[in-house]
Amino acid sequence: MRSPVILMAMVALGLTTKAQETFAPMLQQGRTWCGVEGGWLPTPVSYSIESDTVLGDGSLWHLLNIQHEGSPTPGFAGWFHENPETGEVWMRWDLELDPGTLWFDFGMEPGDSMAAPNCVWNTITCLDVQPFTWTDGTVSRRLTIQLLPDNENFVEHWIEGLGSENGPMGPAAYLCIADWDPHAACLVEDGQLRHDFELDTTWLPAHPGCLDSMKVTGLTDLTPSGGQWHVRSGQLTWSGPALLGSIHLYDLTGRLLTAFESHRPIAVPLTGGILIAVMPDGSRHKIRIDP
Repeated sequence: MRSPVILMAMVALGLTTKAQETFAPMLQQGRTWCGVEGGWLPTPVSYSIESDTVLGDGSLWHLLNIQHEGSPTPGFAGWFHENPETGEVWMRWDLELDPGTLWFDFGMEPGDSMAAPNCVWNTITCLDVQPFTWTDGTVSRRLTIQLLPDNENFVEHWIEGLGSENGPMGPAAYLCIADWDPHAACLVEDGQLRHDFELDTTWLPAHPGCLDSMKVTGLTDLTPSGGQWHVRSGQLTWSGPALLGSIHLYDLTGRLLTAFESHRPIAVPLTGGILIAVMPDGSRHKIRIDP
């Protein structure tokens, strides 16, 4: 009777030691990484993929843009490529001339190391790997990464399919660039919340793109107390009491669409989707515009 037991043990061992065949994709169209950056003046920012390009060697590269709240135009964050078989994510500043930098390696195991992105003088090391459940129930790997070799307490966490707890730019965002100080708020895909990082808004500004995180962002319902939003004939109107100051309207990326006085109706700046109204007192209202 020993043979079946030994065989079952060998099968179980094979299952537990079998390498992960593919890794959850991080870079996908329709995703927006929302967060806050800036040490002295924290500002909501959003990262999203603008376009894809296939190079002559067949590799697929994604153009990642960054949008600062209040800025009329997005900025360039980098070109990114990921290998679903190894879990590696590579980055290039210049798609043609830059040989590329390993940005994330979600396939690392405890004890594995790599050069820190943008900081080749420094080595970062994986300390631990555990399963992690996203807000929407997705399960992937969570890596604890030691950022400085002489400081075991200076760590961040990488989440397979999400990036870093500090956003898609990872440790490169602050190890070698002063005053970046990034913090992830949420990942939204096609208007739906995939993961809420539960940004501490006691000292950081809330991100208007994290729609479903009511506790974190403080977004009110469609009918906030003291007033109500109305959308009729292409006009947006606030029916509540007159407010001192302007109301600012943003889209889901944090891009400012317009600002107006509360007592004046305005033309709806979107044909459909979600608007975020930032009131003069700082509260945020979610407004759904039906196409």
